[in-house]
Amino acid sequence: MASRSSTPTASEGRAPRRRPADRRELILRAAAKAFSDSGYHAVRLDEIADAAGISAPALYRHFPNKYALFAETARSLADALATATVAVPVTPDDPAGELRALLAALTAAAVANRRTGGIYHWEADYLENDDAQYVRAIVVAQHRRMRGALRGCRPDLDHASADLITAAMTSVVASPATHRTVMSARQIVELITDAATRLADVDVPPDSAPPTEATRGLSPTSKREVLLAESIRLFAARGFHDVTIDDIARAADLPPSGVYRHFESKAAILQAAFWRASDRVTTLIADALSRAGTPREAIVSLVTAYSDMCCTDNDILAVYSREIGNVEARQRTELRSQQRINVEEWAAWLTRDRPELSPAQARFLVQAALNVIMDLTRSQRDPTPDRISALGLRILLGEAVPSKSDSVQAGE
Repeated sequence: MASRSSTPTASEGRAPRRRPADRRELILRAAAKAFSDSGYHAVRLDEIADAAGISAPALYRHFPNKYALFAETARSLADALATATVAVPVTPDDPAGELRALLAALTAAAVANRRTGGIYHWEADYLENDDAQYVRAIVVAQHRRMRGALRGCRPDLDHASADLITAAMTSVVASPATHRTVMSARQIVELITDAATRLADVDVPPDSAPPTEATRGLSPTSKREVLLAESIRLFAARGFHDVTIDDIARAADLPPSGVYRHFESKAAILQAAFWRASDRVTTLIADALSRAGTPREAIVSLVTAYSDMCCTDNDILAVYSREIGNVEARQRTELRSQQRINVEEWAAWLTRDRPELSPAQARFLVQAALNVIMDLTRSQRDPTPDRISALGLRILLGEAVPSKSDSVQAGE
C-alpha cells in the first residue's frame, strides 16, 4: 500500500478561514471613508468590498444596496456626535465651561472620525425620509444645546447672531475631517477647540436687510461659456447625476449635438467647471495680496475677498465641494494639489502675522476658516459677507478686527 504523502494538503496546512466577528463594522468603516472622500455617486460597492477585504456577495448579505450602506454610515456618524455631546454635563451656572466642553468633545469626535467625517458635507443631499430626519434631529439638538450655552455666556446676543456663531463653531470643529494635514490628535483638539471657543465673543456686524438684487450684467456670447455657466447652475441645483446632456442643451438653447461640439461628455463639463473654480480662487489670492501691504492686511484681504466670492457666486464652489468625486482620479489629484498650494499661501501669510504658530497649525486654522465660509454660504441662513468675514478673521487672527464700518468711522 502506498504511504500517504507527508506533505500537508491545502486544507491541512492552513487553519480554516474564519469570518471576522466585526465584519459589519469593517464594511461600515470602509464605506464611510469612501463616501467621505468621494461623495455618494462616485463610490462603487465592489470598491468598498475590496477595502473591507470581503467579496461583493458577502457585502450584500449585510446591506442590500449602496443607499442602505450610506444611510447607515451617516447614522453612525450622527450617533458619534450625539454620544460626544451627551457625555458633557449640563452646567447652567457655568455656560462658558459647558460650551468649551461641548466644543472639545465634538472636536475629539471629529478627530477620531477624521477619515470618515467628511460625510457631513453630502448627507443632506442624499439622505431620504426617516434617515434624513434621524440625522437632522441629532444635528438640531446639538446645535440648540451649543446655542443655549452661547446665549448663557452672552444673554444680550440676538437669536440670529447666536444661530450664526453656533453654526460657525460647528463648522470649525468639523473641519479636521476636510483635509489631511498631519498633527497629533492632542494638538488638533487643543488648537481647534480654542479656535471655536474664541468665536463665542466675536461681535458680528448687524444683520442688515438683504440688498436689492443687482443687475447681473452681460453674459459671454461664446457657446462654450454659456454651456459651462448653465451646467454649473444645474449641477448646483440638482446634482451632477440628476442633470442630463439634454437638460444642459435646453438651458443653453442648443440641440444636444451642440453640446458635444464643445465638450465630449458631461464629465468633461464638470472637469472644466472644477478648473474654472480652482483658477478663480487662485486669481482671487493674487488680487487680494496685491491690495495688502502687511501680513495682517493680507489675511484681512484674503478673507474678505473669499467671503465676497462665496456669497455672490457660490454655485461653482458648491459644485466643487460636492461633486469632486465625479472627476477621474488624475484630475482629482491635480485639483487637490492646487487646493493645497492655495492653502499653503494663506498659511504662509498667517505665520508671518502670527509667528507663534507652526506651519501645520496655520494650515489647520486656514482650513477651519475656509470651511466656515463655505458652510455658511451653503446654509439657509444667508449671512452677509461682512458677517462671515468677521467669523473667519477671528478664527485666523484670534482677536477682533475692525469692520469696514468701524474703519470708515475711524477715518472720519
